[in-house]
Amino acid sequence: MREFRLGLIGAGRMGQVHLRAASESLLVEVTAVVEPVAATRLALERSGIKTYETADEMIDAGEIEGVLIATPSKTHVENIRNIAARGLPILCEKPCGVTAEEARKAAEAAEQFKVHLQIGYWRRFVPELEKLRQNIRSGLLGEPYLISCFQWDETPPAASFRATGGGALIDMGVHEFDQLRWLTGQEPSNFRVAASKTTFAGKVEGDPDAVQLLCDLSGGGVGLVSLGRRFPPGDACWAQVFGTSGFEEARFFWPPNGEAVFLTALRSQLEDFVQAARGGVSQGATAQDAVTALAIAEAATEVLSV
Repeated sequence: MREFRLGLIGAGRMGQVHLRAASESLLVEVTAVVEPVAATRLALERSGIKTYETADEMIDAGEIEGVLIATPSKTHVENIRNIAARGLPILCEKPCGVTAEEARKAAEAAEQFKVHLQIGYWRRFVPELEKLRQNIRSGLLGEPYLISCFQWDETPPAASFRATGGGALIDMGVHEFDQLRWLTGQEPSNFRVAASKTTFAGKVEGDPDAVQLLCDLSGGGVGLVSLGRRFPPGDACWAQVFGTSGFEEARFFWPPNGEAVFLTALRSQLEDFVQAARGGVSQGATAQDAVTALAIAEAATEVLSV
């Protein structure tokens, strides 16, 4: 099967990571990139990738079959609307906007123009988590009564990003909220939140060093989401399931091998997107999943601000 010709919008930090992931795939090739920074365009052109200043220019060239959006979250909806109107399938980095309403507008645009819209919740393509999900849903661990999801960064991002990213519950938490729902098939509610009052990672209004969220799960258990901006061992994510018949922990993203796990999952996600763009069934997150994750984040943020 020939490689799928993918256009990338945004060659910043995440865009560069996606380029690395795609380079290891036999199913997809990033053949064009939209990037406003001239120096970045020049570097990409030297590696043989065509570059453009705008998405319209890239699409008008008629050489791509789908688009990956890796621009700042506040630009997601506008980009999705423009690309959907051009009839191309879209893989958008999470969270698909910074509010649930923005994610709804993105979903409506994809539905209006009948294009596939997939959201980049890459955890769904981590084999260790897929196994954990299967063990939960098959009843191997019995009835889950506590499911804990942890995401701790080695160092905090720049204060400018923290000030505009919606805070940890949106910037980081949407991954955990989507993961919690995907693992269990259950819906969280009744949120209780505790946040640190320290300034170890640098004080940013609305984005504390650490946030801990408890919620009820529709199956009768409890969910815990733990988020932190400073974890000296390195960037780490892990999950724990306490069930009536067993316990299982998945340290699926852990130093020093986290980057390899990340790149492999991103490649699998890209290949899943290609299969869906060609008429197959996707295992990835939908626009509605993005709406739900953001709605949970917003509800939790309201509790935090009280």
